[in-house]
Amino acid sequence: MSGNVVDGRISEVLKQIAELPDSFEITADQELKSDLSIDSLKLIDVVVQVEAVMDVELGDEFTRDLVTVGDLQRQVSERVGG
Repeated sequence: MSGNVVDGRISEVLKQIAELPDSFEITADQELKSDLSIDSLKLIDVVVQVEAVMDVELGDEFTRDLVTVGDLQRQVSERVGG
């Protein structure tokens, strides 16, 4: 991941679950909870959707350390081989 670029598939999942307009720009430094209004229940939806679109298994402990979109991106990248 370079700079604030967020994988388009992850960005689309976040927009859909947070009910954001397509024109909304998702950046790596945005906080899931405070900036995107992703609460713990919505975060579970994010994980399920990201698993589906990225064809990866993230596991139950995946959400523990997620604060920002960048955290999500890094964790997914590590699991799909970078």
